[in-house]
Amino acid sequence: MPATGGFGLGDAVVLGLSGSGPAQTLAVSIASLVAACQYGGALAVLVCFVPMLGIALGYQRLNRWDPNAGATYAWVARTFHPYLGFLAGWMILLYYTLGTSSLTIPAGTYTLELLAPTLVDRPLAVALTGGAWNVVVTLLALKGLKVAARFEWPIVLFQYAVLLTAAVAGLVALAHGTAAARFSWQWFTPAGFGGMRGLTAGILIACFMYSGWDAAIYINEESTDGSNAPGRAAIMSVVILAACYLVCVLGFQAALPPAALQAHAGNALAVIGPALLGKPWGTLMSLAVLTGTLATLQAAIISAARVGFAMARDRVMPPVFLRIDAASGNPWAATVVMSLLNVMLLALALTASDIGLALANVVSSLGLIALAFYALTGAAAVWQARRHLFRSARDLLLGGLLPGAGAAFMAWVAIEAVRTGATTPTVLLFGAGSVAVGALVAVLLHLSGRAAFFAAASAHSHSEGNLP
Repeated sequence: MPATGGFGLGDAVVLGLSGSGPAQTLAVSIASLVAACQYGGALAVLVCFVPMLGIALGYQRLNRWDPNAGATYAWVARTFHPYLGFLAGWMILLYYTLGTSSLTIPAGTYTLELLAPTLVDRPLAVALTGGAWNVVVTLLALKGLKVAARFEWPIVLFQYAVLLTAAVAGLVALAHGTAAARFSWQWFTPAGFGGMRGLTAGILIACFMYSGWDAAIYINEESTDGSNAPGRAAIMSVVILAACYLVCVLGFQAALPPAALQAHAGNALAVIGPALLGKPWGTLMSLAVLTGTLATLQAAIISAARVGFAMARDRVMPPVFLRIDAASGNPWAATVVMSLLNVMLLALALTASDIGLALANVVSSLGLIALAFYALTGAAAVWQARRHLFRSARDLLLGGLLPGAGAAFMAWVAIEAVRTGATTPTVLLFGAGSVAVGALVAVLLHLSGRAAFFAAASAHSHSEGNLP
């Protein structure tokens, strides 16, 4: 894909921040975080930061080595084995396509809450409204990255202004003892966050909250500085998200009694805002969540389209994904297909007896899937750099220790989430089943003989490349 003129570092950062979507993420996560580890949520966010930064450093170094729109898919295939690379790409596509479905319904709900509250409980009205937003953001994405960035910029600025203003109000309430719960240093002790099980459950939620920043990477082939800007944007996105989540979790978690927080678990910010700053902030918070959801929806469609394009280039996805717009370099066919998949999944969700439960299972499974492909990326970064790690202390730290620690941490969280029961058998079955389907697809593609990608196992797995 040709570079898109003028799409630089700032645009990539905004795309990474939109991929995580702090407003809508906090809206659906803050109550779960309090339920999981009481008032120790800020500690879970902080614990996740260094490993997530290590993974982002892995992305940066691998992107300098091979600025490929498939990112982890291509890097893992070249570093380890094509089968593992395909599974990584499959997981990323699952994450972004299923993730869009988990966003489309809330987008419809938030819109109706603001404009037509009497229709909020009507699934068809919610689906039609969410589907309409899906069409809008897809049309914007089809215009190219610069148009998408112009859509994302004001939304990100608005989100952070609203969230941080309310969070500061929450911190002031804590400092003056007027919050629903009084601040205590015990929040950061094992007794305060429910022991290892509570902390693990909180960390799993925090990892999900961070996830999505890698959207900054998949546009590397269209950036003006594709080897450097996307990697730097990924690191900056993780740092900004860590600061935002830390302040917001501390400021929001004690704004309401736990029972009231759980009663509004689907959109907690709509009640936290008025509790801290008065009635108008309920509307402002809802607007921040709605617009943030739309930005995240667009980032997900953009990311899935780029990964789908890269996989089609290796003939492991339908060739239609290779069609691009000559003027903008936008993979328009992949973008349209990913958007249509979202609409189809939305229609399937409507047939479920409990849409809320179905979405909860999807979101939890996506958290485990994200842990898996982040861990693979960190491991690939260390393995690819193994012969150069002792050139300097900097290489050892940034190329080995931090990405390696990040990969090990992601693997540990996934294992602990299963071992401690922090994730349900249904969620585990959904995640493992999705990956198993991907493995079956890979085998069928290999046996068909039409994808040279799998036949070149030795060439891919022994490629060293040049390190930055």
